Amino acid sequence: MSEETTQPLPQESTADGGISASTRLTPTEQKVRGLMCIRPTTVVPVIFVPGIMGSNLRDASTMEKVWNTNSTTSILFQWIFRSASTRQTKLAPDKAEVDDRGRWFGKSASVPDEKTAKLRRQGTTSRAFYGEFARWLDDQLNDHGQATHAGHPSPWQRYVDGTQKDTTWNAQKPFQKLDKEASNNAWDHFFCPVHIHGYNWLKSNGEAGKVLAEDIQKIIDYWNAQTDCGYHCEQVILVTHSMGGLTSRAAVHAAYGNAADKVLGIVHGEQPANGAAAAYHHCRNGYGGISGWVLGRNAAQVSAVFANAPGAMELLPNQQYEANGKKAWLKAQLGEGSTPAMELPQSDPYVEIYLKNDVWWRLMDPALIDPAKKLPNPWTIFQKNITSVSDFHCALGTYYHPRTYVHYGADAKKHPAYGNLLWKSRTTASITSAQLLAAPPGDGSNPVTVNSPADASKIRFEIVAPGDMGYPQPGDETVPDCSGEAPFVQGGGSIQQSFRMQGFEHQAAYNNEDVRHCTLYAIGRLLQRAKVL
Repeated sequence: MSEETTQPLPQESTADGGISASTRLTPTEQKVRGLMCIRPTTVVPVIFVPGIMGSNLRDASTMEKVWNTNSTTSILFQWIFRSASTRQTKLAPDKAEVDDRGRWFGKSASVPDEKTAKLRRQGTTSRAFYGEFARWLDDQLNDHGQATHAGHPSPWQRYVDGTQKDTTWNAQKPFQKLDKEASNNAWDHFFCPVHIHGYNWLKSNGEAGKVLAEDIQKIIDYWNAQTDCGYHCEQVILVTHSMGGLTSRAAVHAAYGNAADKVLGIVHGEQPANGAAAAYHHCRNGYGGISGWVLGRNAAQVSAVFANAPGAMELLPNQQYEANGKKAWLKAQLGEGSTPAMELPQSDPYVEIYLKNDVWWRLMDPALIDPAKKLPNPWTIFQKNITSVSDFHCALGTYYHPRTYVHYGADAKKHPAYGNLLWKSRTTASITSAQLLAAPPGDGSNPVTVNSPADASKIRFEIVAPGDMGYPQPGDETVPDCSGEAPFVQGGGSIQQSFRMQGFEHQAAYNNEDVRHCTLYAIGRLLQRAKVL
């Protein structure tokens, strides 16, 4: 009698997260048995939370698409000719809501079709920005059947046997390897379907965090309801990009979502943990390049949205922000090589910078807040918004989930970012620091021409690009390293690991191979703390 052998059966994922396979009857003398691999029954969903402008929005009343990120081309044509007033009315926080009608990302290990993708909320965020990463992550975490058929080990095995080219990714804490037993434990016991959580990025991250906390519970309930598959679910893992980090921190904070016990851990990527000086730059200058045609190419277009959107303003440098070890990040210089004649803030950026409307270096021109002429008192409304931003920053403070992993960009050569922001005049002028600080608004936004009260001369100031400061400004072109590394510096024992990385631009970070793999590694580490149900 011949010895029995096995042959893998073709398998497919089902909409409820199960796996199906088919075979046919054969004569008794044929001793080849069909092999089918089933998924673990302990479910730990991985929820991806995108950055600002990465979620699709629609008008809550008319269902009109107002921010659709299906592709770069579609968003470009949607906004390239929009005026400041149209931007204000279309992107009003209280009129907008999340739109789940975006494109699905395509098949992956646990997403067999568009219906399943819709259940996982893929339509709420950008296929162009995040689709390939979400598919890659789902394949890595959940391709149990196919990987076994091919004789492959768990996706974390590469970090055990050294096949991954760099298993430390510039770790800032002693690197803890995943040994073979830990790698197999994560692979053998946990099913980790990837979900997407788009959110209204115009509203405060405090409000968005409450919504995320509600969705976490809904996702847990959904998987527990899949009784035919025998699934059990108690906790999720959050993976964030940029502002999604603030939303996720709010979701697990007791003052907002209070969902820390439902979250096994968080992997933060490129988070402006203490804000980014680039936000000030955009309000005074607009965005550059192709981004400007979409996000606003001048101060008027950006301010019309920014001034009325607490979520956007929560990206401003907060009270915890320090660049090069100093709180003062906004500076002005008279002439080449001179000592800065102005350095702010000394302690409180909200009072010392953001609430000023009568000086040339102000964040916000009151005339640009309400181009649609719909607000009764634009400056008063802006003041209330800034106060709410301050309240959010103070409440969130330096709180991080007790199991947090971090990666961020710190590239000074290819991707510098505004850590400090410098207004520079090419010529000297007869004006004291006190006079410069108090000088009223001038002509223009950036550059701006200021009248010197000392001798009635005109002083032209322009914001210096981060790569031209004369000293390194590491970052990812948006978030400076001082904010990206803030969790490592300020988060204490909550921060399990922090990776200081190079070689990628902010928006495209999750397309970088090293970023993807350090994220997968962090998920593997977190799963060691999960309970098998």
